[in-house]
Formats: sequence, C-alpha cells, structure tokens
Amino acid sequence: MERVSRESLERLTRFLDARLAEPTGEPEGGAPVEPVRRTVRHAVAGIEAYLAAVEAGTISAPSLHAYAEELWDRLQHIAQAWPDAPAGDRPQATRAAR
Repeated sequence: MERVSRESLERLTRFLDARLAEPTGEPEGGAPVEPVRRTVRHAVAGIEAYLAAVEAGTISAPSLHAYAEELWDRLQHIAQAWPDAPAGDRPQATRAAR
C-alpha cells in the first residue's frame, strides 16, 4: 500500500474528482455516482484531519492512524473501478481479496 501523504492524497483526489465529474462518472459496476462522490469527500476530509494532526504533533491515538488507513484503502478501492487508475492507487492483491 502506498503511504498516506498529502501528495498521494492530492493525486488520488484529483484522479477521483476527474472521473466522478465525467457525464458517465459511474465506476464500473454501476454504483450511483452521488453516493460515491459523498464517500470520497468524507474520506478525504477524514484523512486531511489525520494528516493535520500528525503535522501539528497532536496525534496520539493509534486508532486514528488505523481509521485514516481504512479511509485510504476505501479511496484506493474506489479508484480501482477505473482501468486507467494510477498503478499506485490499485490495492495490492492481498487487500483486494478482503
């Protein structure tokens, strides 16, 4: 799994925003686009809050790190729905099998 960072989050967010803004922005599998957009927005906000806490040195609960990783995994899973997703945004086989 790619490490969660501001740069990787911005890259993945740009990719997902571009795909979800397309007229046929539904991921493969036909998931309605608005709930996916909402999921992406919430996941990005949660990861940004985690990164801000890390940068400020105020992060102390390991569960926050685990939660940020779960959100990151979710974003990567959403990106995987498009065949042109950047390779770094594709979950590893062990994670995809969960």
